[in-house]
Amino acid sequence: MVYRNLIFTFIPLVGGTAVSNINGDERISTALPIGFTFTVGCTDYTTFYASSNGYLSFGKSISTSFASVSGAETVLAPLWTHLSGAGTGAFSYQTSGAAPNRVFTAEWKNWKWAYNATGSVISFQVKIYEGTNSVEYIYNQEANDVFNAVTYPAAIGLYYNVGMSVVQTWLTDPATNPGTSGTLVRSITTRPASGQLYRFTINNRICEYYGQTIINKSGGMLADGSDGIRINLSGAGNMQIRRKWNASGVGKFQIYRYDKDLLTGTTSPYNVPGTTHGLVLSIGNTSYAGGTLYPVSLDQRLTVISSTEQSDIENGNNYIDVIKMAAVKNGLTYFLEVKYTYRYPDANFLIDYKVTIPEGNTEKVQLAHAWDTYLDGDDTGPGFVKGTAPNLIMGVTRPPAYEAFQYKGGVAWSGYYSAYYNNLNDNLGAAPWMRFKNTIDLGKVDNGIGISMDFGSTPGTFTSNNAVIFQCPTGDNSPKLSSSIAYICNGKSINLNSYIISTVPPAGTVLQWTDGRTGAVIADPANVRVEGVYFLRYYSENYECSSPTASLSVGIDYACVACYKPAVVTGTAEPIKTIISTLDRTAVPRNWSDPRAGSLILESKTRGLVLTRMAWPETTIKNPLAGMIVYDTANNVIKFYNGTVWKAMTQQGCPN
Repeated sequence: MVYRNLIFTFIPLVGGTAVSNINGDERISTALPIGFTFTVGCTDYTTFYASSNGYLSFGKSISTSFASVSGAETVLAPLWTHLSGAGTGAFSYQTSGAAPNRVFTAEWKNWKWAYNATGSVISFQVKIYEGTNSVEYIYNQEANDVFNAVTYPAAIGLYYNVGMSVVQTWLTDPATNPGTSGTLVRSITTRPASGQLYRFTINNRICEYYGQTIINKSGGMLADGSDGIRINLSGAGNMQIRRKWNASGVGKFQIYRYDKDLLTGTTSPYNVPGTTHGLVLSIGNTSYAGGTLYPVSLDQRLTVISSTEQSDIENGNNYIDVIKMAAVKNGLTYFLEVKYTYRYPDANFLIDYKVTIPEGNTEKVQLAHAWDTYLDGDDTGPGFVKGTAPNLIMGVTRPPAYEAFQYKGGVAWSGYYSAYYNNLNDNLGAAPWMRFKNTIDLGKVDNGIGISMDFGSTPGTFTSNNAVIFQCPTGDNSPKLSSSIAYICNGKSINLNSYIISTVPPAGTVLQWTDGRTGAVIADPANVRVEGVYFLRYYSENYECSSPTASLSVGIDYACVACYKPAVVTGTAEPIKTIISTLDRTAVPRNWSDPRAGSLILESKTRGLVLTRMAWPETTIKNPLAGMIVYDTANNVIKFYNGTVWKAMTQQGCPN
């Protein structure tokens, strides 16, 4: 709302604090105190910057002759153009009254309109009223008229952000009842009248903060994991994950226990599902936390600004929730935006961290994110890190449970942690400050995981893109074997692969045999000569994880001997039906009475029999017939279909 108070009289400041360094051309002040907290949109300010060009800025220092706005700054512009206080002008400010009804006044006295004007043209003030968020601009004409107003038109208005949205109002003329524009206009070429007052009321009740959101609300309940994961988010970005939850008390794979769900993420945005957990932003040696993760001790809380409304997070199978928070230090406002992106029914999601460092900052800005893990109904598991920096995957695994961070792009990790959860804060707080120390505990430990990022001190907006993974790429199921017991003929070897009846391994994984006694990987599973228990798993080297295992117990058959049964010699020999030969039999007739003669004779001195070759006949041949024989190229073995299952022909036998 904008209006004029008809009975107002411009009253010059008396006893205000003079700021002489802007009484010139193209001058900007350092950060100066308001005297109370000025809330604009969803941001609190305690300092301002004053410009010789007729405006105040908050959150960042802006230096420009002509009105231009963008980004997260807040601007109050009583008369923004190429002005000057050189020679004639004086700038001062003052806070008067008593809390909670104080009034802040900033005054440009005897200012020139155009930097090269010869005398003072106008005086004007900005007044900010504590608590009400009302802002007033008041004017007084001085002795000289506007100099070259066509070249130097002014803008009168204000600009600020409400959560993720820009709010701005600009006057189109300096009349008693002026027109307004929702976009920036520089159309003021004549002076407002003496005593002219414009009032702006800032609405701070629409910060777009919706608190708790639930991504994939009905998910995370099925025993096979086919309904994806459910992600509960508090207003400050604290998380609880459900996967294969099944029912109350039967939960698995969560960030923390099933009975520590996040139920009050709106009214209590800093609640966490368990012990050490959350986001923490640091500015220099001051930290601002969204949960219970902080270096050594809690300094201050992150201010929650906005979040995505529950009804807006879903777009088909895609979910997006953006949470915006802020921290204020030395009058500067730092923004942290965390974007969660989930695609149903994946067991992972993306987290994009965006940090905005304001103009005027000189301190290092860092961020950390960590939590106490929960693995398959238990807390314990070994940590791991894989890859070459910055392309790292780091977390904890205890098959089939899995929790890990994966770096995707942007600002790289300054450190990582996967070890005892109760040492997360101490590790983060030890020198160097706010940086995890690349700590990995390979033992079975009550685990917590975390990453840290260093965004530097240069003003600007920076991002770090990461994934959070809750399932190993191998899947949750073990490979299948045709038997759990096998025997090696004494003095011979056995092909372990011949017992595999699973389908092709998941992409990016391999089938791997390990020795049950030592845990060592079997280098040549097709030539095993030692009895014992052997475990088969799907294994992903890139993600340092594996599926549950299947086991094969291998024993020695000491009674096993080569078996040659005599041919049937009684009865009448049948004539040979088919001969396929590369030999010349013209000179040497065949002995047709040979009792070993069969219905099909294949003979050659330079040729061999080649059976049909294929990988995994169990799945490749959709309708096998009893008696089929093929060569399995995946397992390097001849297989025979007996009418029920495919049998590997790996040992000499004596069938009846």
